Amino acid sequence: MDRVGVGIVGSGLWSGFYVTASQQHRRADAVAVCNPNLASAERLAKRHGVARAVADYSELLASDDLDAVAIVTPNDSHADLAVAALEAGKHVLCEKPMALSLAEAQRMQAAADGSGLVTGINFTWRHPAAARYARDIVASGELGRIYHLFGCFQQGWLRDHNAPRVWRLQRAKTGTGTLGDIGSHILDLAEWVTGQHIRSVVADLETFVDERPLPEGGRGPVDVDDAASVLARFDDGAMGTFTSSRYVPGQGMDQRLEIYGEKGALSMDFNDQQNLRVSIGRFAREGQMISAPIPARFGTTPERYLGQNVTNFIDAILQGEAMSPSFADGVHNQALLDAVVQSGQDRAWVDVAV
Repeated sequence: MDRVGVGIVGSGLWSGFYVTASQQHRRADAVAVCNPNLASAERLAKRHGVARAVADYSELLASDDLDAVAIVTPNDSHADLAVAALEAGKHVLCEKPMALSLAEAQRMQAAADGSGLVTGINFTWRHPAAARYARDIVASGELGRIYHLFGCFQQGWLRDHNAPRVWRLQRAKTGTGTLGDIGSHILDLAEWVTGQHIRSVVADLETFVDERPLPEGGRGPVDVDDAASVLARFDDGAMGTFTSSRYVPGQGMDQRLEIYGEKGALSMDFNDQQNLRVSIGRFAREGQMISAPIPARFGTTPERYLGQNVTNFIDAILQGEAMSPSFADGVHNQALLDAVVQSGQDRAWVDVAV
């Protein structure tokens, strides 16, 4: 294959990153934007210079110049869109969380198995410099066996009780609320940085405001979590504590991860992509945390890391290789989300199914 034609399904804010990354790849083209709301698709296509906007997904999949689709839609449509694309012989990159449930995610994986097609999930936050350097330090063995992880991914945009009820606040559209939207990221990041899976969880979920204004007037119910707290056990017995919330004012995007091991520790903060705080070697022996500049080889820009999985997806297609994060990563993450929800309902520890 000389070039990869990518169709972007969805035309919201995040779709623009997919379009840009596809256009910037030297061997790819963003060939179309698809949304049943054709006017929305046309606006995104015009903004980014994409030649075609379509409302009919079947029409998109039938396009001769289409090799792959990027699914950037509400979570309730992921499974059907992905399975249809795979059955049409198209490679698939899907937003996270993978689906509404583990059963749906496994249906997507089953459609991909044996197809020879590249599939991937967009866990964006593996790619900033701080995350990649943290993973490198853990992989070097400089922390030794991991004992504790503390992580958070927190925002404040819902603290206004009159903020409208968008699709992210409706279980039928999204499956879970804060948990799937940003909690899935911090759980995936902790696993990716350490190279270990979470095997069991106990969780607490809360909805602080249970109704919000509707676009057409009046108010409607909010039936997803506004915040989630998770205790977790990892493969080798490490203990994790993770929080996600949309009710944390004054922090912007607050994403942090602390890791403590037998030989040392590290602390990464998304808002500092120049340094990590570490306690390694003699500094660990002296009980000190110091600021460690992130080496230039890990450096990146927001424009690049926000589209990095798109680049990786296209490269995998061209090279005939599997992509990471894969559908298998997405299935595990969905199993983890399902376990968290089950634990919150049962008020008990729950093992992760996959």
